[in-house]
Amino acid sequence: MEPWTSFWQHGHSTTFGAFFKDGYEGAIKSWWRKILRQTTSPADILDIGCGNAALLTELLEQRISGTYTGVDLAGVRLNEVAKQKLKQSTGLSALLKPYTNAEDLPLKSESIDLAASVFGIEYSDLYKSLPEAIRVLRPNGVFHALVHADESIISTMSARALSEFHDADMSSIVTNLRAIDQQLNELRLPARLKQSQSAEAARTQLNGLAQKYMSNLNPDTGNAIMVQFVGDALKYFKMLQQSNTIRGQYIDGIEAEFQASRQRYSAMAGAAQSETDIAEIKRLLQQQRCTTVIVKKFFADEDQKELGGWHISVRK
Repeated sequence: MEPWTSFWQHGHSTTFGAFFKDGYEGAIKSWWRKILRQTTSPADILDIGCGNAALLTELLEQRISGTYTGVDLAGVRLNEVAKQKLKQSTGLSALLKPYTNAEDLPLKSESIDLAASVFGIEYSDLYKSLPEAIRVLRPNGVFHALVHADESIISTMSARALSEFHDADMSSIVTNLRAIDQQLNELRLPARLKQSQSAEAARTQLNGLAQKYMSNLNPDTGNAIMVQFVGDALKYFKMLQQSNTIRGQYIDGIEAEFQASRQRYSAMAGAAQSETDIAEIKRLLQQQRCTTVIVKKFFADEDQKELGGWHISVRK
C-alpha cells in the first residue's frame, strides 16, 4: 500500500498523526484562522494535499459557507471530527478527491476563491502544481501554502527519525515473533509455549532487544522509532488467544507499517525547500498572472525560535 495511503487509513486527521488528534492546533491553526477571517463567505475553497481534511474542521468551526474540495494523491477520507461537524452544517458542502494529482487539478479555471495547502503541495512537481493552483483561482482569489523548509523543526525531526531505523534489530524482532507464532500454531495452546525451546529462545532474544531500547525512554537521548517498534511487537503477546490468521496479519502489519513510515520520513526530508529552492518558487509564481507574491518564514512558536516552514502567499 502506498505509504501515505496507509497513514491516512489509520484515521489520522493531520500529517502529525497522534500529536494533533482532532485537527491542527497552535501556530498552524492560528495561521489558518487568520486566513479565514480575511475570507468573504460564501467561498469556494480548495485544499491541495488535503489528507483527511484537517483544514475543513476549522472551516466548519468558523461557520464558513460555500464549498470545500480536498485533493490528495493518496487514498484519503474525511476525519471523524469533520464528519460530525458536517452533519450540523447547512452552509458548507464538502467533497474529497483522493488519488488526484496536484499537477492536473480536475477543476475549471477561475472557479476557486481560496486555495490552501499545509505541507502537501511540495510533494508534487511544483513547476506544474503551482501554476495549476493559480489557474483555478478567480480574479482576486488567494493561494496560501505552508511548505517544508530544510532547516525547520519538521525536517530536523525527519532526519533524526530516519537515523533511528535499526534494520538488523527490526529484522531480528520480526524473525523472533514469527518463530514464536509458528510454535504457537503447532502447539495450539499459549500455555505450551514454555515447553518449546525454540519459542523460549526467541522470547529471550526479544526481551534482550526490548531492554536495549526500553531502558532509555528520554525523548532527547532515546530512540523513539525503535521504542515504538518494540512496543508494537510486544503487543503481540496480548493476542495469543487470537486466530493464526489474525496473529500472522498483525506481525505482517508491524513490518509493513514501519517500512511505510520510513518512506514517509524520507519523503518529508526530500520535500524540504532550501533558500535557493524558495527563491526559484517565488520567481515561478511571479511569472503567473498574480498581483502579489509573498514568501516568508513560518515559525512554530511565538518566540520565533523554531522554524516551521515557508509561508507562500499569492493573490491573483
